[in-house]
Amino acid sequence: MTTSPYIQRRTTRFDPTINWRDVYAERLATPEMAAALFNSGDHLWIPPGHASLPILQALVARSDELEGVEVRGIVVPDAGWFTEEMMGAFKVAPQFGTLFDRDAVNAGIADYHPYWLVGIHKAWDAGREDEAWPIDVLQIRCTPPNDAGFVSLGSSVWDGVTSAKRAKTVIAEVNDNVVETFGDSWLHVSEIDCFVPADTPVMVNLEFPEPNQVDLGLTHYVSQLVQDGDTIQVGVGSHSGALARLGAFDERENLSYFAELTTEGLVPLVERGIITGKYSKTHPDKFVATVIGNTPDEIATVHRNPAFETYSIEYLLDPRQIARNDNIVAINGALTADLSGQLGVHTIGPRVYAGVGGHLAFALGAYLAPKGRSVTVLPSTSRDGTISTIMAQFDPGQIVTVPRDIADTVVTEYGIARLLGKTVRARAEELIAVAHPDFRAELRKTAQKLFYP
Repeated sequence: MTTSPYIQRRTTRFDPTINWRDVYAERLATPEMAAALFNSGDHLWIPPGHASLPILQALVARSDELEGVEVRGIVVPDAGWFTEEMMGAFKVAPQFGTLFDRDAVNAGIADYHPYWLVGIHKAWDAGREDEAWPIDVLQIRCTPPNDAGFVSLGSSVWDGVTSAKRAKTVIAEVNDNVVETFGDSWLHVSEIDCFVPADTPVMVNLEFPEPNQVDLGLTHYVSQLVQDGDTIQVGVGSHSGALARLGAFDERENLSYFAELTTEGLVPLVERGIITGKYSKTHPDKFVATVIGNTPDEIATVHRNPAFETYSIEYLLDPRQIARNDNIVAINGALTADLSGQLGVHTIGPRVYAGVGGHLAFALGAYLAPKGRSVTVLPSTSRDGTISTIMAQFDPGQIVTVPRDIADTVVTEYGIARLLGKTVRARAEELIAVAHPDFRAELRKTAQKLFYP
């Protein structure tokens, strides 16, 4: 693979010989001064959890002066650019589809950027210039410098450190509310072009509804699939996010954690001695993710705590790295499944509802790991019980996130469907058995037509 010239240039920009205090003072700026660094046609990249509304709103205030500024990020907050009037100045394309940007995408005001997170900058890194999307401006959030002139990107690293080594210009919001974390979360003052002091609250991961009876059923079955000494990964979702809170892992011992991010209730499992990392083959004795902590108390626990380490998504979502965890159990949510084992995770038909996140990467990594298991939690119905989430066939336009070729285990509140190694007919029986009872007869009738003479 050809190394990007930006990466070659940026990695040499680190300069520990400078008087970092003088350089830091020279590079302090207001939001308006930071916004003045943008030119028409620039590419702006914003890692999740790093968006600085004071900086971005100052940029939007320059909309009359700018044209065609492309804004991308896994999650893109509304800084005032999700209107038809702003479409000439800003071309916004989120990668995930959340409550912050989903409506704008589906209304056509924003574009959508489907991308596997592990390779978000692959075209540029590979030197495929005609296909690449170079980062002209990276906007991140960090701590004030420590005594050695380094800043930490806190409990939400994502690709902030690695993208800083690709970007032409790096703008950082310096915020006392950002915590310091171990791992690969640090940049030197010499690697950042502009520092904007702020005291805005640091975004905590999304809050989900209180667990319900469906979540209790899902938790009961998931708890049976995790063994002592396993490495677990839990994806964010309204149902997967309830598992730790409801005690899915409470009876286990010496678990390890290697994941994209966390859900509420996982960090306390370290303090309780349930997640220890004792048998981890990749990061012994460590809790590892790119985002750690879902409440202020959890984030405070992570602060300067060497039991927790943050790393880039380009490392943690690489299936080759995931597969090094021999007995990883990847637990993620989905919106729908068909009887062959295909999973729909991020769209309802063609409409964007969420993002792929780490589901595909961890499903593949678990498939490749010697004793890995991929578990998908799926409530049996949606829309107040009127629609079965297990379908005989997907409707036209439904985007498949996880192909049936690596189908493994699907859990509903009615049981466990084990698909690995089974034929399509056998998979259909497994899935029908865990579908909502109101829909099983129709599913069996359709399966008979699809899979039998």
